[in-house]
Amino acid sequence: MRIYKLYFFLLPLFLTSCYKLEDLAPNYEDARSTIIYDLPGDTLATDGWDDNYEQNDTYLRQRYYNSRWTDSIRFVPIGNEKINAAVRVNSSTEQSIRWLPNAAAHPASPVENDAYLNTADNYNYIYRSGAWYQMGIDGKEGVAENDGKAINWRGFTTAPPPNPQTGWVYRDNDNNRVYIYNGKAWELMVSDANYNANQDFIQVEYSKSGKEAGKYSIFLFRFSDRKQQFIRDNADSLRYLKTGEWDIAFTGDMNSTIFLNNGRNKYGPATGSPITKSSLIMYEYGYDFMNEAPEDEFFDNRPADNMQISYVSQYGPGINPWYEIGSTFVAKPYPYRAYYLRLETINPTTGQSSYKYGKLQLISMYRKAPEVVTDRNWPSPFLTFRYFIQADGSRNIKTKD
Repeated sequence: MRIYKLYFFLLPLFLTSCYKLEDLAPNYEDARSTIIYDLPGDTLATDGWDDNYEQNDTYLRQRYYNSRWTDSIRFVPIGNEKINAAVRVNSSTEQSIRWLPNAAAHPASPVENDAYLNTADNYNYIYRSGAWYQMGIDGKEGVAENDGKAINWRGFTTAPPPNPQTGWVYRDNDNNRVYIYNGKAWELMVSDANYNANQDFIQVEYSKSGKEAGKYSIFLFRFSDRKQQFIRDNADSLRYLKTGEWDIAFTGDMNSTIFLNNGRNKYGPATGSPITKSSLIMYEYGYDFMNEAPEDEFFDNRPADNMQISYVSQYGPGINPWYEIGSTFVAKPYPYRAYYLRLETINPTTGQSSYKYGKLQLISMYRKAPEVVTDRNWPSPFLTFRYFIQADGSRNIKTKD
């Protein structure tokens, strides 16, 4: 009887020690799909502007009293570039600059747009509008301990005040920038300053990106070689958008609205692209169960303006949404939603089109793709997604046995 009781007592212990909880974390690996983890989107869009210089800041902006902010002023040179704080003063152009020999003091009898390197302080100077300007910008001096100095405000004019004294400050009407006279030349102001009873009459802010927070530059992605291309300016738009060199574009807030490259879409970045037959179809029952792409007639019937993947919000259901976002401003992806793809390729020699079929699942826009996010300030956008493109042109897109 005692033996029976002993076994009865030990059995639960044995079972407990051998039991292993099932790992319920999603596993996106299948040996056939391409998985992109934490692809950085336009993370600079969350940078914004700060009151003082911080390490790796590249831009500053200024204003006096309640005037509008200046343009974003880059103070860190690229390569051998010579920064010119006096750009557009007296409506002068950079092409009109005439470089003089190096000297230890300002050259005598200068003329408009003369410039030189001062060997005594190692600054470049330029002569514009009848005065010398320091070309380099001491952005790293824009720290808190340099704020609050008293200045002598001389107003906003089209030419620098004559016979200046150290501490005089003016706003130039040609470029809207604020300069202070340092006893040797006019230099760009890089710190907040007080004028009489007006605290922070001059305000200077700093940024890594030089743009307003929340304005995300779009980027393009190509499935075949995973190429990522940001569109930062009009030159980039002209170079890349109306081409067949990309497959999808990540746009909008947190780079989370995706457009397929289809030139017939009037609302996306691909408008006018030679690719006109790429198409997508939403599927709601799981990426792993998408074994065969639909027939072409189903892709053909999709309106070109619907060649996008957006989101659900209080403002509407979106188009082919992959996540929802509510009052907490935290995105919640739909875990089983995925998309059939038909990608058009144009032969550059014959002009003939051919198709490749595939599938795409967008997983997360947050760093490390956590299953649950409760902090709206979690690092983003870092895009995680997976896809499979059938190289042989068939509709077989099975990735899991």
